[in-house]
Amino acid sequence: MNAERPDGNEGWQDEGAAGRRGSRHRPPVRVGLLVDGSEDYGVRVFMTFLARSLDRRAVHLAGLFLGPGPSRTDLVPLCDEVYDLGTGCLLPLTRLGRSRYSPFNALSKGATFAKAVWAATRAIRVGKLDVLHVNMYPMHLVAGLACRLAKTPCLWHWHGPYRPRGPLGLAARFGFRRLATRIACISHFVQRTLPADVQAKCRTVHNGVHAGHIAEHQKHGALRGRLAVAAGQPLVALFGSIAERKGHAYFLRAAATVVSRIPAARFAIVGGEHPHSRQRYGLERGLRQLARELGLSDAVRFCESIPEAPLYMGDCDVVCMPTIPMGDDTGEGFGLVMIEAMAAGVPVVATTCGAPPEVIEDGVSGRLVPPRDADALAAAILWLLEDEARRIALGRAAQQRVAACFTVERLCRAVEGLYEECRAARSGYRHRTATAW
Repeated sequence: MNAERPDGNEGWQDEGAAGRRGSRHRPPVRVGLLVDGSEDYGVRVFMTFLARSLDRRAVHLAGLFLGPGPSRTDLVPLCDEVYDLGTGCLLPLTRLGRSRYSPFNALSKGATFAKAVWAATRAIRVGKLDVLHVNMYPMHLVAGLACRLAKTPCLWHWHGPYRPRGPLGLAARFGFRRLATRIACISHFVQRTLPADVQAKCRTVHNGVHAGHIAEHQKHGALRGRLAVAAGQPLVALFGSIAERKGHAYFLRAAATVVSRIPAARFAIVGGEHPHSRQRYGLERGLRQLARELGLSDAVRFCESIPEAPLYMGDCDVVCMPTIPMGDDTGEGFGLVMIEAMAAGVPVVATTCGAPPEVIEDGVSGRLVPPRDADALAAAILWLLEDEARRIALGRAAQQRVAACFTVERLCRAVEGLYEECRAARSGYRHRTATAW
């Protein structure tokens, strides 16, 4: 295990310096953020927002990294100290061309898991951490077991509906009961999917965005220029990674209906497909073929992910989030894209699949439609495109709602409260963990 400061200097963060940033009577909570290194998309964005926005008078943040990757690149400069655990990434659980449960894969990932537990335990002890925070499953299990060994509280942040089936589902259920000190759920919807016997340790902590920054720093015209969409043409977009549960096919079918009424309308799919998904399923290829079959070759634009995408959303007239349920994945855990677009002053049309009804007031700050219903999606888009005054009013209401309820500042204060709860629980934790197995 290699430990260093983010500026590259070897050694641990000075204990006195950390204390001076805290209050006069109470030092900052020493928090470890356990990171695989390879996390991407929503969880990566969340962890970056959090690390950048925590009150460093209240929190001293140590990053514990299994291996290299995009999340490590983003987070290292934001941590007060860095622990490179040296185990290599655990995620993804499968390699291209191999089954998750193949003997080779099971042995390889099992060895990485065991090394990660031991290395994280060491880092917790050396860093004298008050709590370990983890965001990506099954990294939760690594964190929970390490905290058991180190006799330290563990905060599980749960970002999607709990899926009870299979070995990983059973392991999560054990972890909820025995390994997590507190469980932060990103929506009431997510919390309701967790087992009834762990609800007492659950807290709903809605996601947040830098609402003011998004509103004030829009790159007007940049997205339209990239997509070759003229200033006067209606633009409807879907932002996010290409995955079946995101409802892209319904978006395209709705686009066909809208274009038949408003031929000048243009639709954009902004976001790429994960390499594993591209090789196994070829979803983007299928969507491009569907667009051709629907006669939308000129009306639909495909665009790879854009850095700082929320700053481009103001070019859109409507943003859609047509999530659909997929098996035991029963809905959208939260939908960060939704509040990013709302913060930009753009009305959102989302499905009632999961958390959107907690965020959008239907007909006031956006529109809600049933999942898997392209006709309802098209009708909601037309309802907005055909009335500019209505569209502007909903966009303003959406912006106000995010500024009032879904900011990073509110998120951070709630998470800091959970850190304090965990620190307060730590005094009796050593005795309880010795007898709780």
